[in-house]
Amino acid sequence: MTEAMDQSVTPATRASSDVIFTPLKFNNLEVKNRIFRSSVSGRFDNEDGSLTQTRINWECKFAKGGVGAIISSYVPVLMEGRIIAGYATIHRDDFIPYWQKLGEAVRSFDCKFIMQLSHSGRQMDIPGVHNYVRPTLSSTSKKETLHGFLCRAMTIEEIHYTIDAFAKGAWRAREAGLDGVELHAANGYLFTQFLSSGINDRTDDYGGSLANRARFLLDVISAIRAKVGSKFHLQCRAVGEERQHTR
Repeated sequence: MTEAMDQSVTPATRASSDVIFTPLKFNNLEVKNRIFRSSVSGRFDNEDGSLTQTRINWECKFAKGGVGAIISSYVPVLMEGRIIAGYATIHRDDFIPYWQKLGEAVRSFDCKFIMQLSHSGRQMDIPGVHNYVRPTLSSTSKKETLHGFLCRAMTIEEIHYTIDAFAKGAWRAREAGLDGVELHAANGYLFTQFLSSGINDRTDDYGGSLANRARFLLDVISAIRAKVGSKFHLQCRAVGEERQHTR
């Protein structure tokens, strides 16, 4: 008997057998289905970077709707690395309880929560008083091409400081009981500014060859692993082909 003839096969049973509704297992993280709510948000949070109940309510709408995992919106690891005011950050230890409250709320719907660790570098979405650091830090001293923000190539010491900030951000996410972190290495932000041959014009160990341009990202991954161990989930968002930034 074909499925079409079998009256016991309902749309609900067909949906339940679809692969998208089956669990997805990573090394140390299992998600109940393969529906991930990708990074999307609004300006829900406080000026100091602390998150609000409005953000928790927003995330819970998706968790209650049945998605398997939520990837947070852009979460800066340093205040000077934010793209816009009103986005929660992870640059302070005293923010851990706020993120813990969010994680617990999302998990009450059997949904995982992955924090997207980020840094804008020279690319900020909206200029203004909240983006007060001038010039911004980047892989280059060439100004940002969209808004014309001035920037300065990071020193080795500043690179190491930022690497440590990412590691501390991942540690705070783990301490908050979240399910993992994602590194935002796409869309023109700081990691992209190092990876891109059209932006990165450095002549030291962090510029030139692809291996050198990838060193910053790989150093961040190593630092995170050293800080949180091998069992905490870590993923990376990257583009397969870059067309936006060329010389």
